[in-house]
Amino acid sequence: MGAEDFPNNLGLSPARSAVVVLVDGLGLHNLKNAQAHSRFLASNLGASAVLSTVFPSTTAAALASLTTGVTPGQHGMTGYKTRNPLSGEVLNLLTGLGALEDLDSWLTSSSLFEVARRNEIASSVVAHPRFAATPLTQLIHAGATQLSAKDLDDRVSATVASVSEPGQQLVVLYVSELDEIAHNKGVNSSEWAAALESLDGALKHLSQRLPQDVGMVITADHGVLDVPSSKHYLFGNDSEQMQYIDQVGGEPRCLQLYFSENTSQEQREATLASWRRDWSELAYVLTRDEVATSGLYGRIREGNEERLGDIFVMAKKDVAFYDERDKSKKGRSMIGQHGGISPIEMAIPGILLGAFA
Repeated sequence: MGAEDFPNNLGLSPARSAVVVLVDGLGLHNLKNAQAHSRFLASNLGASAVLSTVFPSTTAAALASLTTGVTPGQHGMTGYKTRNPLSGEVLNLLTGLGALEDLDSWLTSSSLFEVARRNEIASSVVAHPRFAATPLTQLIHAGATQLSAKDLDDRVSATVASVSEPGQQLVVLYVSELDEIAHNKGVNSSEWAAALESLDGALKHLSQRLPQDVGMVITADHGVLDVPSSKHYLFGNDSEQMQYIDQVGGEPRCLQLYFSENTSQEQREATLASWRRDWSELAYVLTRDEVATSGLYGRIREGNEERLGDIFVMAKKDVAFYDERDKSKKGRSMIGQHGGISPIEMAIPGILLGAFA
């Protein structure tokens, strides 16, 4: 679109305006496995770039990477639940950012929408109205106009109207429904397949209505895999493993465990050894330093390393880990899961249409 100092890694052709469709939970493997329900999208997979989401493969981290252009180690959205070094409390980055006294300082990289504005490119995000006023939206969509519509077809119409205006427009269309159904019913459910069919038709309609000088990219924040309750593994009551753990963050496929403040090095090493002894068949059990040097988070900005768990427990298999001390069993009914490092969760499409095709 003419903004300088940005690499063109996808080899995109020049375009006056651009639409980025972010389908929450539409992993590349999920899409390929459901081609009968997505004939339009499937027919364009041949020209699709195979992309990877970020680590961890969770919505808050991935959406922040989409809107900043950097990895979570730089922008600071380092998991579904992560510890705030200032308070010592674990924050839910989807729903709990309102607890921060200084919200704007939490994201440690600038929004690309602000860069677009400096280049005289108007930006907007089209999404369901329940996301419009959330702290997460305020944080990662800074610089963009929020356009809301409950119905997907209305969101498509708002997108077309925006990019049909004079001048340059950058529009992100956010589709949340597939991920929500996957969590509740599973990615292999008839309900998910029906929702994919509806989405497929809506995106075909969108592509047909775009002006010729508008490029379109369809991608996702992560894939999803189904984990039945029989593959839930419980932790929390083993004193050897938990007595020095003060907080549990991350999510069921990628736990982040935080030590109590005064835990000695000897106690840390004994705790780590216990987790590795009992959980290594199901998970990669790594220290913060091991995760940092692995490159999973990309380059980690100074200060952001304090947000990372002291121990990471990352699922090797199609399993999920739950804290049995939580008697509410919150989240245990969730079928579709993500957050881990499996190819199903990490591989996402990059379908190029319109002026980008």
